[in-house]
Amino acid sequence: MHYQISRNGQMYGPYTLEDLQRYVATGNVLGTDLAKSETMSSWIPVSQILSGTATPPPATPGYSTPGFAPSGYAEVPTQQAIVVGAYPDAPNIHWGLYLLLTVMTCTLFSKVFIVFQAAWLKRVQPNSKGLMLYIVMYAVWLAGLFVGFGSAMTMMAHPGTLPVGSLGARGLLTSVYFILLFATRIVMSMSLQEHFSGPEPVPVRFDTVLAFFFGGIYFQAKLNEVNALKQAARYGAGIAGSY
Repeated sequence: MHYQISRNGQMYGPYTLEDLQRYVATGNVLGTDLAKSETMSSWIPVSQILSGTATPPPATPGYSTPGFAPSGYAEVPTQQAIVVGAYPDAPNIHWGLYLLLTVMTCTLFSKVFIVFQAAWLKRVQPNSKGLMLYIVMYAVWLAGLFVGFGSAMTMMAHPGTLPVGSLGARGLLTSVYFILLFATRIVMSMSLQEHFSGPEPVPVRFDTVLAFFFGGIYFQAKLNEVNALKQAARYGAGIAGSY
């Protein structure tokens, strides 16, 4: 049996009884929200359904009451429902525009916007290390620019002089920068998957290989997908997705 949820005039679901129990436990569904199944003639509080005072009709052989599969029958998997409103939406610029602005600004836009992505992720997934790693990465990048500028000034002041030490330091900082860049992309991908597989279940999978190579533009394309699913759920569509 599946239940629709009504809160402040907005419809959500449908959810199974197990879904309701899980979402009430996480606070995404309130006991005071109204619920109604396809066999019920009126809306009643979710707490009343979970307390067992709203008795579902007897199970038909071959079908199962949510959470209780009859002997000889397998529990039929239900659609994954999305509860919206518990977490702020992700940055929602279209990935195509993201790519265009990145190209037009010689990657400067991407360097800035990825910090907004990481800051949002830190809000919804506090254990994410993405934002901290990006800050460290950009500190290394700025240090490399400073060392490179110093080398250029030395060569201008002393033509024919090759500042080997400065160039070596610049090469080391550049290597550290790229190591941090790719490591941070992997960390971000794992944190996003952890969040959307746990606290805020949304049927979207983040691929660490694609994240490794495409970084912020890949994250934005997937976040656009997440926002589209959440927007549909706001209209009571009862979302099911595939990986």
